[in-house]
Amino acid sequence: MKQVSVIAQLVIFSRYIGQQVMIISLLNNSEVNIGVLTGVKHNAIAVSIDDVIRWIPLYDNFKLCEIKILLKPLKKLTPNVVSAANELPVKAFITPYYQQLGYDMPVFIEPGHPCNCKYVQELELADYRTPAEIFRQSALLHAFESA
Repeated sequence: MKQVSVIAQLVIFSRYIGQQVMIISLLNNSEVNIGVLTGVKHNAIAVSIDDVIRWIPLYDNFKLCEIKILLKPLKKLTPNVVSAANELPVKAFITPYYQQLGYDMPVFIEPGHPCNCKYVQELELADYRTPAEIFRQSALLHAFESA
């Protein structure tokens, strides 16, 4: 997959404010942190980790961190969620409703953009694991590497 530009990443991240994100530092021994996406500005995202808000800058030419939104695949939609979405007053609210609940949805960046109609996970900006699964796998990986 071709790397998604910072501008496109910010458009996608802005739709998932309030969702958990996984941050893997590429400068700090692949340390894994889980926080909540709290904001977006022209070149960075704000993440609250342990009640401290940190701005993480994004660059097109190099990466400081691997950032993934922790989402649920659409196949995990429950009948109750679908029913509630279908009762919304305007059908255009369904996608934002699913995004607010943390479901991975196809993205739209701008007309003709190559990332349109792809899921966030396909763009390598989302992970379907839970924080517990991430920390367990990370601990196993570190134990294996130190053995």
